[in-house]
Amino acid sequence: MIKWHKKMLGKYMDKFGINAYQVAWISYIKGIITTIIIYEFIV
Repeated sequence: MIKWHKKMLGKYMDKFGINAYQVAWISYIKGIITTIIIYEFIV
C-alpha cells in the first residue's frame, strides 16, 4: 500500500509540477480547513 501511495503521489507531483515541500504545505492547509469546518458544524 505504501509503494502504491508513493507511486501515485509521484505521478501527481509530476503532473502538477510541485515538489514535496509544496505538497506538505497543501496538506497542512487542508488539515486546518478541515478542522475549522468540523469545529463549526460539530461544536
